[in-house]
Amino acid sequence: MINKLYENIKQYIKYNLAFLILLVLLLISFNIDTGYIIYKPGGSINVSTRLHNNEEYKISKGSFNMAYVGMMKGKLPFYLLAKVWPTWELVKNEDITYNDNETISDSLKRDKIYYDESISNARYIAYKKSDTEFEVSNIKNYIVYVDEKCMGNIKIGDEILAYDNIIYQDIETLKEYINSKSENDEITLLIKRDDKEHIISTKIFKNEDKLLIGLSASTIYEIKSDIEIKIDSKASESGPSGGLLLSLAIYDTLVPEDITKGYKIVGTGTIDIDGNVGEIGGVKYKLAGAVKDKADIFIVPQENYKEASDYAKVKKYDIIIKGVNTFDEALDILNKMEEKK
Repeated sequence: MINKLYENIKQYIKYNLAFLILLVLLLISFNIDTGYIIYKPGGSINVSTRLHNNEEYKISKGSFNMAYVGMMKGKLPFYLLAKVWPTWELVKNEDITYNDNETISDSLKRDKIYYDESISNARYIAYKKSDTEFEVSNIKNYIVYVDEKCMGNIKIGDEILAYDNIIYQDIETLKEYINSKSENDEITLLIKRDDKEHIISTKIFKNEDKLLIGLSASTIYEIKSDIEIKIDSKASESGPSGGLLLSLAIYDTLVPEDITKGYKIVGTGTIDIDGNVGEIGGVKYKLAGAVKDKADIFIVPQENYKEASDYAKVKKYDIIIKGVNTFDEALDILNKMEEKK
């Protein structure tokens, strides 16, 4: 019985050797990292359906949608495909990380913090502009960048609690404190990492006449209000570029009028707590995704407007494109639009 089985296996391998070799090589190729990331046209996420409040739920005729870029690791088969596929772009890993000490994992962790910050800022702006009463509480500050010259064992994602026994407020207060010191002075940071507190020492260094410790941080606010807005998010979502559209969607939920006017509004852009809209990357891929999803309007940061407009002309896209610098400008554009027929 065993001998017969052995002979059958031998015969199968003999007559299918080329196929088996090809299969093994293919499996191996999917584990070969080329050192590239691939960007490709994405799509849009209807954030209007992801918002829930504890008041009477409002349904608008249109919708607000965050544009996103498709991204995948450049494993060998996908790398080769990207070489010939016109809408796929190869980007080196080192062009995504901020310095040689960073890993792709660090970059992804930073993007997740940026995503949480964009939600925080979007909430803040929407409540403020809609005149909804709220208060800010439970402010958290996370490290998003560690310079190669930083002399402490500090990691991206660490939460800063205090420095030299002074409660941390924001990056500006820390900068002021550093500037009151001298080069090579030591500062102790109280940080939280993996739910444990650590005291870490680092030294001040000088770079182009500036005193630094080589850190950058993002601030995330918790908003408290009688009208509570909950946002359904997925663990895979990251990056700050959905802030503008999210702020408009939350605002639309808080005010009585329907600011969508019945349109499918897709867009991209960062937002800060002052309502300023910031530049983003991959705008042509996001525009392609918006067109694929049959958007009526595409809103972008003013810095990205020319690239988006030029790409639309080349591709002959039939879509309204608007560039904005602030939340107020975006809101003004929507307020001036007529109801969709």
